[in-house]
Amino acid sequence: MSEHGESIGRDELDGLFARFFGDRPKMGCALAVSGGSDSIALLVLLAEWIGQVGRSFDAFTVLTVDHRLRPESAAEAQAVARQASALGLRHVTLPWEGEKPRTGLQAAARAARYRLMAEYARAHDIGLIFTAHTEDDQAETLLMRLARGSGLDGLSAMAPIAPLQDGESLLIARPLLEVSKARLQATLRRRDIGWIEDPSNASPVFERVRLRAAKVALENLGLTPGMLSLSARRLRRARSALDRWVADVLDPAAGMVEAHPCGFFSIDRGRLDGLPDEIVARVLIHTIAAAGGAGEPVPLAGVDAILADLSSTQSGAWTLARARLAATPDRLLIEREPGREALPVLLLAPGDTAVWDGRFSVSAGRGIEGTVEVRGLGVDGMRELRTRINVPPGLPVASLRAAPSFWRGDQLLAVPSLGFRASADLTRLTATFLPLAVRSGAGR
Repeated sequence: MSEHGESIGRDELDGLFARFFGDRPKMGCALAVSGGSDSIALLVLLAEWIGQVGRSFDAFTVLTVDHRLRPESAAEAQAVARQASALGLRHVTLPWEGEKPRTGLQAAARAARYRLMAEYARAHDIGLIFTAHTEDDQAETLLMRLARGSGLDGLSAMAPIAPLQDGESLLIARPLLEVSKARLQATLRRRDIGWIEDPSNASPVFERVRLRAAKVALENLGLTPGMLSLSARRLRRARSALDRWVADVLDPAAGMVEAHPCGFFSIDRGRLDGLPDEIVARVLIHTIAAAGGAGEPVPLAGVDAILADLSSTQSGAWTLARARLAATPDRLLIEREPGREALPVLLLAPGDTAVWDGRFSVSAGRGIEGTVEVRGLGVDGMRELRTRINVPPGLPVASLRAAPSFWRGDQLLAVPSLGFRASADLTRLTATFLPLAVRSGAGR
């Protein structure tokens, strides 16, 4: 790579962008461009590369999210639109409507930005969104996570390409992760292209701004963006290795972790205790997240406390993130915590599919007559079910009561997790436990 502040040359463009298109030559793409120096540089460089390799400009759309946090935001989005048009690219402004939060504004704005872009991408057959994250962003993220006491997952670098969410096909591409902000700004100056300076980038209210103010002191200690980014990439490599190991442990073929269709896990305690603590912790994070269905990161401190208890006790019970863990000398049961939160009630029309309680994909296929209600089986439902089928013995009662069941009024139609349907024409009522569609998410 060239010197830190040297403009990016045309001979470097293929190295930045070609890798994202090898096995997806015709994929629709979007560019996230706010108008700041990083994203404008992304816009300019990618447009140059498109022309250089002869790709179609029609496959690319520039997206600008107007957060409507400042009076100038609409005009800034229009400026980006003009720049995109001059480069031959289509532009769309996505407004963030509604009231804005009083606290956590930057995090809320980021969430809104990705939500709006993802909604547009899914509606317009776009599979790849380019963002302008830089080497400086990698370094700042690492320092911010260190300040929070994050572990390996939190300290790992952003990946050059990754799904927007686990298990989904929409990808985020970050071609500039090894490029400094200084080089991007030098690139724009050489081309006599300006950019927008967001005043919030100078406000010490925000953590990233405070880190930037300490940049000289950090670099004097050797903590340069380049070295911090290198550490983050090496940590990501280690994280990938651990994720592979955990996936092998969770694989049903391994016989250590059983994910039951009713939404609980049964784990061989003897084999689990033989694993390194870090792997056990990650297995706990995955299973707690799936069994609890809270949809939020599992608190790492809580996992560490449970891990410490498991190392010193043969039996016990714990609750965390809407999940209950119960240990015996032989097994570890992880299930939805009973009574923590009321189980949801969901209406499905024929053809509908939804996620119920954060744990199950439920659907009412076409051909089902009328709307059906999905709710927890509960005590009364369990009592009725026992009059209709022989419920397998030995299953945890709390998990059975928390399993999804289909109703029409007071009539129990189906409990798919236990193989019950009131009639043969109800096979299109389905409920699938989602143990694999979870993130570790605890910032380990």
